[in-house]
Amino acid sequence: MLLTHLRQREIFHFLFLERLLKISDPRLFVLKGGVNLRFFYSSPRYSEDMDLDVLAGSVASLKKNAYRILEDPAFARLLATYGITDLRINDPAKAKQTLTTQRFRAHLVTAAGETYPTKVEFSRRGVNDQYLTETINPEVARRYRRLAFTCQHYPASSAILQKIAALANRSEIQVRDAFDLYVLWLGGHLHAGAIGSLPKAVRIRAQNNVLEFTYADYQGQVLDYLEPAQLDRFANEDCWNDICERLLTVLEAPGQ
Repeated sequence: MLLTHLRQREIFHFLFLERLLKISDPRLFVLKGGVNLRFFYSSPRYSEDMDLDVLAGSVASLKKNAYRILEDPAFARLLATYGITDLRINDPAKAKQTLTTQRFRAHLVTAAGETYPTKVEFSRRGVNDQYLTETINPEVARRYRRLAFTCQHYPASSAILQKIAALANRSEIQVRDAFDLYVLWLGGHLHAGAIGSLPKAVRIRAQNNVLEFTYADYQGQVLDYLEPAQLDRFANEDCWNDICERLLTVLEAPGQ
């Protein structure tokens, strides 16, 4: 199957998650971030990495299971059917494996000899947001001739609060957070009522950070992660201006 490098990363994430939930207790993990939005909310933006929260379980067990997947010859053969001829795993001895973060980095090598980095990161910082168990969008699975499976993930209400917090508090702000919020707005999830619990100061910081972004930032961090078919809709300054205006309006705090 001939895939773009964006879809090759996605099928890697899909297959890794599928196997993780088979060999571990699926109740231990909650999918979040851009992959959550791809798998459950039809986001057009592909993710370079996959992020999950861990609810319980030891660092040692997760490390063992993750490398069991990454080093499995059967997993490598399955990747090869999608044009990923080699999976180069970063040195496990140098991987971050702490009580708060476990990180598994790899490079996908394509049949054309191109190499694309990715990682799967697990966080144990405490989960205070709501999450639920649902079936991954069957359209995503069908694209790769796979069956959809159930997975714990954050609903739109939680994803919105997480994305606004990231937009307000990251040490290095990311325009993809703004785009992801816009995607949630397009889906009818983002509105004033959805963020009523956020402190005014958080909303103001998020607004100020939206104003820091440029169209060039948007091109590099978002448009490069969209399929060509999506560019007619999103790759123009009018769309970028609409993203900013929508977010600034929704984030308007009462009494500002």
